[in-house]
Amino acid sequence: MASTRRTQWPTKTALLASVLQVASASAAALASSASSLHWTPCPSNSALDCTTLTVPLEYADPHNGQLATIPLARYAARVPATQRKGTLLTNPGGPGSSGVDFLSNGAGSGISNITGGYYDIVSWDPRGVGAAKPLLACWETAGREADASASVTAAAEIEYSLFTNKSYTAPGGEYETAIREYDASLAKIAADCAKYDSSALYTSSAAYVVRDMVAIIDALDGTNASVNYWGFSYGTIYGAEFIQTFPQRVGRFVFDGVFNPKANAERYTSQLPNDQLYVADAIADLASLCEAAGEEACALASAGGGADARGRSKNSSIDIAERLANLQGSLYENPVSVSDGSWSITVGMFSFFMYSFLKLPTAWPAVVSAVKALEEGNADPMGELLTGATETTVNASAPDTGSMAGWPIQCTDNAPSNGTSIPEVADLVLDISLRERTPWLNADLSTLSFCRNFPNTRPRVRNLGASSLESFQTNAILTARNTSVLIANGLHDPTTPVTSAQALHRWLPTSSQLVTRKGPGHTTISLASLGLVYSIREYLLNGTVAESVQVHDFNQVVFSEGISAGTITPEPVFNGTYNEEERRLLEATHRVYLAFISLP
Repeated sequence: MASTRRTQWPTKTALLASVLQVASASAAALASSASSLHWTPCPSNSALDCTTLTVPLEYADPHNGQLATIPLARYAARVPATQRKGTLLTNPGGPGSSGVDFLSNGAGSGISNITGGYYDIVSWDPRGVGAAKPLLACWETAGREADASASVTAAAEIEYSLFTNKSYTAPGGEYETAIREYDASLAKIAADCAKYDSSALYTSSAAYVVRDMVAIIDALDGTNASVNYWGFSYGTIYGAEFIQTFPQRVGRFVFDGVFNPKANAERYTSQLPNDQLYVADAIADLASLCEAAGEEACALASAGGGADARGRSKNSSIDIAERLANLQGSLYENPVSVSDGSWSITVGMFSFFMYSFLKLPTAWPAVVSAVKALEEGNADPMGELLTGATETTVNASAPDTGSMAGWPIQCTDNAPSNGTSIPEVADLVLDISLRERTPWLNADLSTLSFCRNFPNTRPRVRNLGASSLESFQTNAILTARNTSVLIANGLHDPTTPVTSAQALHRWLPTSSQLVTRKGPGHTTISLASLGLVYSIREYLLNGTVAESVQVHDFNQVVFSEGISAGTITPEPVFNGTYNEEERRLLEATHRVYLAFISLP
């Protein structure tokens, strides 16, 4: 009698255990090949040490001989070796930002001051990025890279005030045509990137990055050491992937400015609505803080005076928001040229400007000064801020610098979006903009357009996304280990909404704590909060958080007569009297923020 073979699929728990065994085996194999690292002073900052770590390029086949080189930077602990708490990894997100530059530009000393000098503060250039090798390049030369970048307009030239005009938004009409034209410029870049087919193209996703994180700690602190981490913005995607892949290695983890890992794992059409949830609140914050500061501190509070036809102060926050909307609408019909006539501020440029700087409240004095000038027909101040943020000198014959790596990295972290049609994009933008009252969504379409035109190929080692978070498997393992992570978010963060932080907290109900900061700004460091930085400090040093205070005020002033409107990085002003330690913590937070915004 013939026997019958029946396949028995593993349970979720068994499957997770299998994944963990494979991940651990890869890390162990890697650690055994990681020789002692040779640190030397970093060329860009002699207060830091630099080295490189060699890891397998393809973790699905780690012994095939193909290697990747990961640059590391370290701001050494300042306490005696017997008091040292180990290594604290940090990543500024992006994706595509250099961790080495982040530390070199001030985050190393800032985070060290916040944590009392007890940790070696270490960051790295994630694979494909910065000085990592291979680089995720899309062209042979920097000249072609620069030409491609110049071919993309700042934003789709569409106008929010016309979104209720059915003639404007009719299928195939002016609105959809503008989106199609913008999409076409990104389609060419996506095609070039796929055609160039860098060896880093499908080996730079979050699943690979977290294995590199284990390799770094294996080499620095040993194969049994816990991994400690403070991730900002997209760095929280690496944090979420790590705690699911290596829950047994989780030490003290801070998620700061949380990307929703579930939305990020799906098509980008799921991420885009999530990004816009608090844009309107941040606009209201800008207007109300400007009004409260008065005309001596905020340029937009200086116009008019008196009352309008409805009896409202013409300096009111409602009036300021209306002026922003009216200026945007006027630019759709009448762009304003810079003084030399070489280019103009269009509605797309204005949307890009406001969307980019809305997340940086310390830049708002300069922003509103430029807006006031533009109202008066002078485009030069806004033009200078725009070109200062985007212009670089390029050696055309040099190799591609990898400046566009962020787009393909995010695509490979997402599910394929190439089934998304232009009409679907147009309907989505219309729906989100009207529902969330977000007027500058046209400045946030580049990733969707790029990924819509990117191949559906994905890395061999797949991201977990949020799968074991949603099943609560990660929470169960962390809870059994008596391990808790800290989740921190701004209440009106216009880029990573607090709802994403709340979702992560719900998936980790007994293994996380959530702390928030009032007000606007992307990540909690964008406006220094003494209460919040004390919470992060206490957690990283002792693993505890005061449960009695979940929402913290910010202590940094946005508009003040003492704050320069001539720069996007003015000297910080704080709203009280502080002792030496308190001021050191506030200034350290601001230093980390300056390093964060210095990155492209």
